[in-house]
Amino acid sequence: MSKLYGNHHFFLIIVTMMMSVGLFATDIYLPALPEMAIYFGCSQADIQFSFTVFLLGLAMCQLLAGRLSDYFGRRNVAIAGFSVFTIFSFLCAEATTLEQLNFFRLIQACGGGVGSVIGRVLIVDRYNRQESVKIFSTVFPVVGLSSAIGPFLGGYLTHFWGWQATFIFISFFGFFILLSTIACLDNRTPAQVSPVLEAPVVRRAYFSVMSNAEFLGYAFIICACYCIFRSYSVESPFVFSKQGYEAEEIGNFYISLSFSYLVGNLLAKKLINRLSLNKVLKIGISILIAGGCLLIAATSFSADSPYALILPMSVITLGNGFLFPVASAGALTAVSNTFAGTASGMMGAMQFILAAACSYWIGGLCQGNAISLSIFMGAIILLGLCSFLLLVNRQKRKVTVT
Repeated sequence: MSKLYGNHHFFLIIVTMMMSVGLFATDIYLPALPEMAIYFGCSQADIQFSFTVFLLGLAMCQLLAGRLSDYFGRRNVAIAGFSVFTIFSFLCAEATTLEQLNFFRLIQACGGGVGSVIGRVLIVDRYNRQESVKIFSTVFPVVGLSSAIGPFLGGYLTHFWGWQATFIFISFFGFFILLSTIACLDNRTPAQVSPVLEAPVVRRAYFSVMSNAEFLGYAFIICACYCIFRSYSVESPFVFSKQGYEAEEIGNFYISLSFSYLVGNLLAKKLINRLSLNKVLKIGISILIAGGCLLIAATSFSADSPYALILPMSVITLGNGFLFPVASAGALTAVSNTFAGTASGMMGAMQFILAAACSYWIGGLCQGNAISLSIFMGAIILLGLCSFLLLVNRQKRKVTVT
């Protein structure tokens, strides 16, 4: 038995790194977006499209990586993915045209997306539903810190060495995870997995997952949370830039978000021992709605202040902290372990496709305007509430995790 499966703490470290690489690669170059628009001689919407392309690449990977890991094993798929990610992260830094950058970002995402799929399914491979909720609540806060560390580090890398330095850095990060995967991860697959990868089997796996109402209910909550956060991530640098802030200053504005996300995760982990899964979800949804109302009100009265975005967004990410680990565990344990990899991939693909659509629309709709951004995000919060009421609350599941 490998060290990864034999040691609980070592397992958590490797899985956390695997799950964080996609977020880290998404966020580290955010403060550099205005500078990159100047470098490539393009508009705000054009450079934001590189963000959209990355999310689409993550979605493509999610659709395939989960099922492939069910058949070929977690280790083989992880090694292939991180090899691609490392190479194309470096090539992004060498891009001389926007077309090259977009192509390299697409392939980079296809490799990096493996980490989130494999990381999630490794957890449900090893732990039952009750334990999985607690493990997700332990891992997600650390993974969430990448949303603060990435822009913070990226702002200073851009300031001192230019935007290319952000991609060189994540290339080395990917290479480190690749080496760790080769050295420490064995090639486990679930005992119940089908021995064939024929089209009828694949279709049956996806149909089984997508026809599961419980899975869909939790998955759409995650989608709403992710779309809210990604809409803010891709548009807020241009809002802050219009307010007169430089890349290294913009990078600092994301630190509070990760701390509020961390608090939300920790509170959810504590409450899940006493309340049902759906009751904890209700708390998270309520916080999300309160943050959305505060965001619209604050930007309406003080659109020129960065804190009109930062403080309400901290409340919203507190709600996200409640929702992500609980909804993830609920979704992945709602399906048979035979299709755990497929479910993990489908859940990731749904959130990335919808987030890609939001990041594509938001540049043209908002144009760096704080009020427009707050209204856009408020609409997504309402959709998340509808998903909860129609797909989750209607199930009336009373699952208490102790």
